[in-house]
Amino acid sequence: MESLFCGLNDAFARQALVLCGADICPGDYGDVFRHSQERYLHCLSRKKIKHYPSRILSHADEYCSFLVFLASQAHLQGFELLAETAYLVNRRLHAFDCFYTRSMPDVFHLEHPVGSVLGQAIFGEYLVVYQGVSVGGDMKLRYPDVGEGVALFANSSLIGAAVIGDNCAVGAGVQLYGSSVPSSTAISFRGQLGFASSAMTWSVKERFFK
Repeated sequence: MESLFCGLNDAFARQALVLCGADICPGDYGDVFRHSQERYLHCLSRKKIKHYPSRILSHADEYCSFLVFLASQAHLQGFELLAETAYLVNRRLHAFDCFYTRSMPDVFHLEHPVGSVLGQAIFGEYLVVYQGVSVGGDMKLRYPDVGEGVALFANSSLIGAAVIGDNCAVGAGVQLYGSSVPSSTAISFRGQLGFASSAMTWSVKERFFK
């Protein structure tokens, strides 16, 4: 698996300098770097993806995912400069915002997640996030609770005390504010017809994960 991370250390150092003005290299944080790779590899091993990365720097979605783990692990081990830099590199390189204090699941999949913002929430395992997704709190500081095996499709939003059950699909353009969605439900937006819900006929976990 060493080839998967080939060149990553030097590439990140250059990106950190150009994008953040930070002279920092993840390889200097050996234990953090190693644990980040282990967490990422566990996540990758559970995913079904069309184009398995032979080199992480050549696969934007997977590099984005790795940076989530790197920022999180650095924060967990008390290295805030590395955590902040990894978060900012991800935000400025991929237009993906997931602050390093967020509790992401161990297994998740990002599918061209450009423009997505994952704020404070409870996320279950086997989360899938597409582009333009927004998840976060409302003005009363209430936050979403997302179950296991949930797919958030393009430009969908979960705001406030939204509760999403297990094995749910939130369709493109769907906005849920403080709503409760039972398990095994698909929510779709159909233009002038508004929102529609139906029973899931497929499994998010089986479609995207092993």
